[in-house]
Amino acid sequence: MKVNTLKSPPVNQNGYHKNSLTKERIGTLFIYPIDYTPDDCLSCDGYSLQITDYEDLYKVIGTKFNQSGDASGTFRVPDYNVTKRFLQPGSGAGTQIAAGLPNITGTFVTRGNTFSGCVYKSDYFDAGQAYWGNVNNDAYYRKYIDASKNSSLYGNSTTVQPPSQLVHICIKYK
Repeated sequence: MKVNTLKSPPVNQNGYHKNSLTKERIGTLFIYPIDYTPDDCLSCDGYSLQITDYEDLYKVIGTKFNQSGDASGTFRVPDYNVTKRFLQPGSGAGTQIAAGLPNITGTFVTRGNTFSGCVYKSDYFDAGQAYWGNVNNDAYYRKYIDASKNSSLYGNSTTVQPPSQLVHICIKYK
C-alpha cells in the first residue's frame, strides 16, 4: 500500500514526531577522540556568536549558555571543552551541578584506643605529664585525620575526579 499524503509529520526511530526546532540535527553534540571539528560544527569552547549569523542554532539553544553581561544580539555555545565538566543525562539540560563528595568522618575515644574511619593515633609527644597513675594517657598521643587511610581515592586529585578520558565536543550549527 502506497501512502500518497501524510496527515502527520514523519516519525523518528523512537516514535516521536520530528521536532521542527532540530531540523537537520542542528544543536546535536558530536564527540571526537581527537581535536577535530567538522565544517558544519563549532567547537564547544563558549564562543559568543551573533544571532543573525547562526539563527538555526540560536532557535535550538537560545541564551541557555550566556554569561551575565553578554551583549544583546549574541548567544554562546556551551563551553564543555574549556570547563571540562562531565556531561550527565537528566531533565533540566544545561543546568550546572556543583562538585561534591560524601562527608569524611571518624571517631576516637580520648582515653582509649578506639579509632575508626580516617582517624588514627600516631607518635607520642611529651606534654608535661604523660602518665596518670602508671597508665599510659592516650590524650598525649597526636590524633590525625587522613581520608586516604580509609580509601585510596582520596589524595589523588585537587578536584572530584572519576576515571575519565578527554574528548573533543562539537555542536552542529548547519
